[in-house]
Amino acid sequence: MDKRYETYCMADPVFFEAPGRDGEQGTGTDYEVAGWTVPEGWRRHRGDIWLELTPRGERMVDQGWKVHASGTAANAEHIIETVHRFCVPRGYAFKFLPSRRAFLGQNAKYAPRGGSGKLVTIYPRDEQELTDVLTGLSALLEGEPGPYILSDARYEAGPLYVRYGGFRKRELLLESGDVVPAMQGPDGELVPDIRKPVFEIPEWVTPPDILKASITARTVPSDEPFPYHVEKPLHFSNGGGIYLATRPADGARVVLKEARPHAALDAAGTDAVTRLQRERDILERLAGTRGVPRVYEYFMAWDHHFLAIEYFDGERLSSREAQTYPLLGPAATHEEKAAYTSWAVEVCDQVEALLDGIHARGVVYGDVHPHNVLILGDGQAVLVDFETSSADPAGFRQALAAPGFAAPPEFRGAAIDQFALAVLRLWLFMPIIPVLTLDRSKAHDLIDAMRENFPVSDAYVRAIRDGLGASMPSTRAVEAGIGKPRVRIEGDATDWTALMDSMAAAINASATPGRADRLFPGDVRQFSHTGDTFAFGASGVLYALMECGYPIPEGAESWLMAAVDRAGVLQPGFFDGVHGTAHVLDKMGLRDEALKLLDHADPLLDRLHNPNLYGGLSGIGLNLMHFADVTGDSAFGDRALQLAQRVADTVARGAFPTPGNAAAAVAELGLVRKLMGPAGLLNGWSGPALLLLRAYERTGESAWLDAAFQASHRDLDRCRVSEFGTLNVDEGWRLNPYLEGGAAGIALVCAELIRYREDARLADSLTAARKSCASEFFVLPALWTGRVGQMAALQHLSGPGDPEVADVTRRHLERLSWHLLGLHGEAVFPGFQLLRISMDYATGNAGILLGLKSVLSGGSVGFLPFLRQAAHAG
Repeated sequence: MDKRYETYCMADPVFFEAPGRDGEQGTGTDYEVAGWTVPEGWRRHRGDIWLELTPRGERMVDQGWKVHASGTAANAEHIIETVHRFCVPRGYAFKFLPSRRAFLGQNAKYAPRGGSGKLVTIYPRDEQELTDVLTGLSALLEGEPGPYILSDARYEAGPLYVRYGGFRKRELLLESGDVVPAMQGPDGELVPDIRKPVFEIPEWVTPPDILKASITARTVPSDEPFPYHVEKPLHFSNGGGIYLATRPADGARVVLKEARPHAALDAAGTDAVTRLQRERDILERLAGTRGVPRVYEYFMAWDHHFLAIEYFDGERLSSREAQTYPLLGPAATHEEKAAYTSWAVEVCDQVEALLDGIHARGVVYGDVHPHNVLILGDGQAVLVDFETSSADPAGFRQALAAPGFAAPPEFRGAAIDQFALAVLRLWLFMPIIPVLTLDRSKAHDLIDAMRENFPVSDAYVRAIRDGLGASMPSTRAVEAGIGKPRVRIEGDATDWTALMDSMAAAINASATPGRADRLFPGDVRQFSHTGDTFAFGASGVLYALMECGYPIPEGAESWLMAAVDRAGVLQPGFFDGVHGTAHVLDKMGLRDEALKLLDHADPLLDRLHNPNLYGGLSGIGLNLMHFADVTGDSAFGDRALQLAQRVADTVARGAFPTPGNAAAAVAELGLVRKLMGPAGLLNGWSGPALLLLRAYERTGESAWLDAAFQASHRDLDRCRVSEFGTLNVDEGWRLNPYLEGGAAGIALVCAELIRYREDARLADSLTAARKSCASEFFVLPALWTGRVGQMAALQHLSGPGDPEVADVTRRHLERLSWHLLGLHGEAVFPGFQLLRISMDYATGNAGILLGLKSVLSGGSVGFLPFLRQAAHAG
């Protein structure tokens, strides 16, 4: 699970939202200083996270030594006010987190570690101003606590930190296709300016005298011996790491849990150290309780706190379920379902017994969910992670809980664990529990689906209902409009036209043309761009609406053009950049505007070396071929073939380019898909195969077809057939069947290739991929990574009139009800991780709408640009 999504759930109960926007929505979490009158001669700008104050007429220098101040929930406002009063008379530009919610988002457990802790940023223009800021504020803020900022060097003992980097927004297009923050190197060229969770100085920068002691203290390794040998990290968060380690004294294997002071705040403002100390105290209280790890030692090293506890050599329940859940295949037998049911019931009975033992010691566990249950080699269940547990059952309130497992606020004591155990019982059969964060009453639909598909006993169902309680209190999302849709999915009686009309109405109603950052609410990844992209932004939504024959919101055209104008460095890719937007503008009838975009993006293509479809050369090449066809201008086709040759050369080499030393840091920012060994249609070799196939179709030159087959085989090298007979991409930690990075997308290209040449491996992969698309269960409903994409791909890959495919499609359509919700009565679906509603193409309503239209039209409406119409369509 990508934990950064939880940060984007703080500000809005229905849609993913940047955490700093809450103050504009009147939630009452703003600091008082955020409302102070703008000083005369200053300008004020409030963004998604930061509030910036800059003297008018003063040009901020491009880069230099910036000063950060950290703080705690208790002193944050005092520190901001102190900085404000210090900087304004001196004319020093600065920015700060304007609200408590923005502060919590920046310092939450799973906030990006490279930027965590930063409360205020100050921009000195030269060394003299830097010295003034550090010495002056250090005296004013002496003794104020705050979390250590991992990317910076600390100045003396206070809450001030420094790093060298860019002051104003400049961006750089990497050869991978990603755009990252940039600063200027000594030769005048831009270089990545990445906020890694480690302190680094550009090699050409000489630190000023005032920082030399701080930098030495930050960069010289400590000679303090560490009492354990760390074998490997198991997990990282903003609060610290969890490590598998050995104790040198006796070779015992332990789990080391690390906690950084004042970091990784939960909803109650509790930091990682407080939670670790609580875990130590709880485990000591529970000493000797079966299934609870023993405490070995609590100690401090390098200002961090560590807890050494017993290591259980087991497998997370979530992983075991993912390997054995029978609905992952296309046709589970009654015997397979019965065997799984017996195992799942036994696991829950064991967890219940463990909780009874914990409750008998006067402790509320407080965090029951599948990642915290381990299954040992002998089948025994144990519990781990007691950082949120409490020895005060009457006063305990959950401040951290897995999505869907948090009990209603009125639950107390053991009832909190009994609620989560009931959810766990349901999760083992219907593992889409995060949807309950939107509407708890959805549990009743999931219980019905469980009973329809598994031989669970009445007693098991009663245990779930008893644990959930007599009523299901509404969530914040329900209070904001989430509930039952006016059009329901009711098997063959479903009015699919009415449902799609309702989905389109929900999309149009969600439009926010007054916002500059986005037009439609979608996945958090749109906040990394300008909100106009095809995958996660406005372009893809508008494309889907037009393809399905629905009108687009008034003002959408002008919004899209304004978004492009606001962009800094143009990102040329199709699904993440300019080419996708140009494609949609042309579809709107704005060809001149589209052609201008292509012209502006063309010089960037020489920098780009990633051959993929998502943001790389293949998507761009396919789009240029499209424009060659619709305009009759052969220059577009010629340029596309130039890009195709570069793609063919990359296929021959067999390695995707990476952005070098920036790779890890870019991944830390969440801006890059997998850079090592990508696979699939969007990010792997099948996108290049599709471009090379189209080059063959345009030229008739067999070398293009040879290269296309080579690319397709490279993707198949990453695939394996599961025990269910389904084809998947093996990602090491999961098997991926989906359109974006899995078997379905690979198979779509294989199906086109074997129209031109027989290939036994591709033919066999199609058979297994169809089984993947026919599987009974998918966590998400989405087009790229969920049920609708698999349903659309299955139809595309199958011949006309296949009764088995028709039966599977009916099942897919009916089971969309598992995810269906209403927003003010209109039909909507949750996006990635099921935590919030999404309207975008890749993860939300727009893509689901287009996929449904494709399926219900028999394939006459396409669901993916550049894919040929199904051979049987029409």
